[in-house]
Amino acid sequence: MKKIVSLVGRTNVGKSSIFNMLTKSTKAIVSDLEGLTRDRKISQLKDGSSEVDLIDTGGFFSSKKDEFEEQIILQAYEAIFNSDLVIFVVDNKAGITPYDKEIAKILRKSNKNILLAINKIDVKSAEGPDVFQSLGFKEQILVSASHNQNISEIKKRIFEHFPKNLKTERDIFTKICIVGKPNVGKSSTINSFLEEERLIVSDIPGTTVDSIDTEVSYKGKNYLFVDTAGVRKKSKVIQKEEKFSVIKSFDSLQKSDLCLFLLDAKNFLKDQDLTIFNKVLSIGRGTIIVVNKSDLLSREEIKSLSEQIKNQPELKNFPVVFYSAKEKTGIRDLFNQIYRVFENTKTRLSTNKLNSILKKALDRKTIPFKGKFKPKIRYVHKGSSNPHTFIFHGNSLEKIEGSYERFLKNFYLKNLRLDGVHLNLKFISSKNPFK
Repeated sequence: MKKIVSLVGRTNVGKSSIFNMLTKSTKAIVSDLEGLTRDRKISQLKDGSSEVDLIDTGGFFSSKKDEFEEQIILQAYEAIFNSDLVIFVVDNKAGITPYDKEIAKILRKSNKNILLAINKIDVKSAEGPDVFQSLGFKEQILVSASHNQNISEIKKRIFEHFPKNLKTERDIFTKICIVGKPNVGKSSTINSFLEEERLIVSDIPGTTVDSIDTEVSYKGKNYLFVDTAGVRKKSKVIQKEEKFSVIKSFDSLQKSDLCLFLLDAKNFLKDQDLTIFNKVLSIGRGTIIVVNKSDLLSREEIKSLSEQIKNQPELKNFPVVFYSAKEKTGIRDLFNQIYRVFENTKTRLSTNKLNSILKKALDRKTIPFKGKFKPKIRYVHKGSSNPHTFIFHGNSLEKIEGSYERFLKNFYLKNLRLDGVHLNLKFISSKNPFK
């Protein structure tokens, strides 16, 4: 079983900075704003053939009021309980605080292996790092995350605690990013797959400010779900940290195989939903529409919402799952659709088949003139996958109107039965040799 190492400490001592330096990523958002890490972030830390799970926890205690503090502390306790090694991070600049003493007391009672990391040693303090000896932890290390000082030594110390050749991560069948506006139930959906509440769930919009990776096993396959920050209207995105969270949400989608686009059954298909979905379309990953909180709907309401989705041109090619994270209903249907859409994104399409469908499309509807020009498509072939890209060659193809392009796209999707797949069409005009 893979070993677990957790970074623990009060807020704003630099846990996320150390996490990012160790994992060589920006998975944890770093800021001077206290309490930014609310959910546990997990990443793999490797040393040759050995590997551990590194967890960045939300800070114990905050100097400001935070509606999530009780849940954050519970998660930090759980991280300590499940860890094989705890890295207790303190702030040399601030010195020992009453909160540090409280956390030290908790850690001593846990009987876990503790490594005390004294961060920000690049800043001189009145008491100096020796003051932390009073916390009672024998194994200590002086670090500066902002200057990358002794970060490699932390990694060395971590792997000294464990035997060589630790188990590496399991094969991931597919990576799935969950996207939607705040409070539609993204974290609740992932938690419904698990036996624990790894992600904080609340009725307050904006609880998730980072993209969180969670591995879920279902029927012998391992799925990696990415919970993202809710995307609010631009006018409501005020703090720079939240703007960065939104950027990272879509960056996470670009690095994923599939998208679960979540809608709220009781706050359904608003302008903001369509704005987010248009961004999802532009990225082009295979997509499943998930209507959460469906336990609140009657059969007639479910039928009505299904019709509303079918009447939206940009949504109609994507499968819809009515789901309840609260009641855990619809799990089998959801995973069946995930499997089906993922297979559709990998479908191999021969040039012969694409050109056969093109001939049928041209027979069904000829390309209209554009002024004195009549575009002519000679052949088509496949380019990239996920999104599938079809490249058309011919004459005056830049004159093809948007309505005919939409006809071609819908014709291919219908004939190929590629539900949940985005399709991009590219038109390349041959040079006229007589010009």
